Amino acid sequence: MFFWKKKKESSSSSGAWNKWSREILLFLAGLTLTLSAIFLARHRIAAVEREIRVQSSPVEIVVPSVLISAGEVFSEQNLAKKTVPASGTSNRNVPASEYELLVGARAKGNLAAGEPVLWSDVEEPFDMDKFSQVVPAGRRALTIEADVSSSFAGLIRPGDRVDLLCDGENGKTVKSWIRAVPVISVDRHYNRPPSGEESKEISTITVSVTPEEGITLASGARGGRLHWFLRNPDEPSRPATRNARISTTFRKKVEIWKAGILEPVPLALNGDPG
Repeated sequence: MFFWKKKKESSSSSGAWNKWSREILLFLAGLTLTLSAIFLARHRIAAVEREIRVQSSPVEIVVPSVLISAGEVFSEQNLAKKTVPASGTSNRNVPASEYELLVGARAKGNLAAGEPVLWSDVEEPFDMDKFSQVVPAGRRALTIEADVSSSFAGLIRPGDRVDLLCDGENGKTVKSWIRAVPVISVDRHYNRPPSGEESKEISTITVSVTPEEGITLASGARGGRLHWFLRNPDEPSRPATRNARISTTFRKKVEIWKAGILEPVPLALNGDPG
């Protein structure tokens, strides 16, 4: 009797423990699911906030400051810069960084003040003259990739002149000088200097060369190395050569004696005493 009573009490205690354990497990599972849901929700909210910030981040575009009629020339007097959310722009908008490209071009149609200027609103070409007209007759335009060294820390401008030293291919010691090479374009700018912002990261320089010079430069750029030297554009294209002849005023007179008799000095081909 006592054994069955004790067994019943033990069985009741075991059942209570199992029930409590199940409740604890269910509570922990619910807590885990709740925390996971909160974490995922916060992660999603943060992602949405980042996306909203990116879309609403301000960018500067070009807009007319006054009404611009069709055929009217863009200028600093009728253009302005406006800050708008990035989500409201596309690659058709003219960014403020390319503001100077519009100056001198003409509008295709009427543009209201404050409305974004699109590339499709600008007559082609953007510049008044074709780039090919900048290349002198008998010469060719050659575009070379630029870095901080060859662009002189972004200070090179269209109209400058450079001397180029071309190392031979495959490390050969043969070197070729090409002097007084005109710079006709820096990146996309050929009739006006680049803006201060763009001049810091010049990527290409276009020079005007003869076909023979182009062959040398192309060979040096491909297998050798080009060294750039900026020169004053007013300096002569070639250094003044020193006259190989010595002036007769400073030439030491030579006397020729034969058997005690002074011989006359023979004349050289140029008429000077030999």
